[in-house]
Amino acid sequence: MVALSTQQTQIHHAMSMNDFAAASTAISRARENIALAESGASVLKGLAEERAPRDMALSWFKTETAIGGDKQMPTHGDLAGLSWWHLIAMALLAAAVAAALLSWNARRRRVAGLVERLASGAPVTTGPASPPPPPTTMPSSPAAAQQKPWKGTLRIKAIFQETPAVKTFRLMEPSGGAIPFSFLPGQYATITSEIDGQKVRRSYTISSSPTQRDYIELTIKREQNGLESRHLHDHALAGDLLEIAAPAGRFFFTGEEAEGIVLIAGGVGITPMMSVLRSLTDRSYAYDVFLLYGVNTPADLIFAEECDYLARRHPRLHIASVVAKPEGTEWTGPVGYITAEFIASTVPDIARRRIHLCGPPPMMAAVKTALEELKVPSEQVKTEDFAPPKGGPVLEAEALPQASASASASAETGTDASPPVPALSAHASITFSGSGKSSPLAPDQSVLEAAEALGVTIDYDCRQGTCGRCKVPLREGQVIMEVEDALSAAEKASGVILACQAKSTGNLVVDA
Repeated sequence: MVALSTQQTQIHHAMSMNDFAAASTAISRARENIALAESGASVLKGLAEERAPRDMALSWFKTETAIGGDKQMPTHGDLAGLSWWHLIAMALLAAAVAAALLSWNARRRRVAGLVERLASGAPVTTGPASPPPPPTTMPSSPAAAQQKPWKGTLRIKAIFQETPAVKTFRLMEPSGGAIPFSFLPGQYATITSEIDGQKVRRSYTISSSPTQRDYIELTIKREQNGLESRHLHDHALAGDLLEIAAPAGRFFFTGEEAEGIVLIAGGVGITPMMSVLRSLTDRSYAYDVFLLYGVNTPADLIFAEECDYLARRHPRLHIASVVAKPEGTEWTGPVGYITAEFIASTVPDIARRRIHLCGPPPMMAAVKTALEELKVPSEQVKTEDFAPPKGGPVLEAEALPQASASASASAETGTDASPPVPALSAHASITFSGSGKSSPLAPDQSVLEAAEALGVTIDYDCRQGTCGRCKVPLREGQVIMEVEDALSAAEKASGVILACQAKSTGNLVVDA
């Protein structure tokens, strides 16, 4: 107590002299002495209460380290037994899940828009670093309005001999990276070439899968009278550049249109089916896929080894090939044609299934009759015929596919037709108001043929009236069109015509 009295005097003296350093020193010493006094008092109390030395030491330690005996640490706002830290973490996790759901929904809408543009032939730009996701909803009846596809050059990277008469050309972006457009399985690309001083355009199905973003493949049969196919088979080499326009066509199947599909192909008509097969197996399609394939001889079977391999890996893929002329070969499979009996024995419940049919006209007609016998509703059958175009100049005489049942076309065949350019008549004339050119118009001459004769550019693809690429406004006159599937009712009412189909015996004025 004397020490405390002395330090109290020192504190008072230092404060009166404004000596704050001395006052601070005196205060610190006073605290030490107070602590010693408290410790001594605790010992005396413990001795008086007859407490064990260990308990007295523990009590002193808790007091000096500010550890409460039975007191709980403050929870600072606990809710339902959870600390604020847990609540904040849960809120952040919920926000992340909500953001992921919003991102998925935005991507789904973006993909739906992409599919609509693809189905209509619209160009789609994709970056080389990250290919677009596979489409999630792909309509089987795209809108009639179409835009121009991507146009540019691709390089032949490799050439594969599939059969003695069929080659596959792998095309890639010349500068590397992903191909600069997206497509649906079954769509086609158009090649423009300069052959013997003339510009030639031909369309071929893309046989590779859309899931493969680094290249596309065109599988082409060499036709004796096929201008472009002979040129590609005989002269094209790896490293050559090709002028390409793609994609186009409505004969596609993505897997979203139906739960299961029956693909029936004849000859080179397997090319769109192969794109579908590759796409569905790449994405582990969950439903049954049937491929019925007919050819003349075993040597004509295209993709035979790959089809066998895919069928072994995918239990829901069923492939049946039939050969018409197996004589002199080791063929042990079915012999004949794709008949009603063959279809019924291969595909159970055929009447309830969606069917895609592609091949030469005679084969197509026979299979359609067989499907009618099997009571398959016509609306379940989507077809793509291989047939020569109706009309056209000699340089375009090579056959292009003819689409029907809401499908447009894709490959060159061996039925080259070279209809003569119609003789001109002085009874009617056609004027192209956009270019200011005019010429006589023969009764059997289409507007497209007249435009080509004058050097007036009208874009086109199928020359069959199904793709809609050659739509032009008719300003004056009346026309007759044998096929007008690509025109909507509104377009017909507003005077839009298909140049490849429009013919007239009177004077015409066309905006081109």
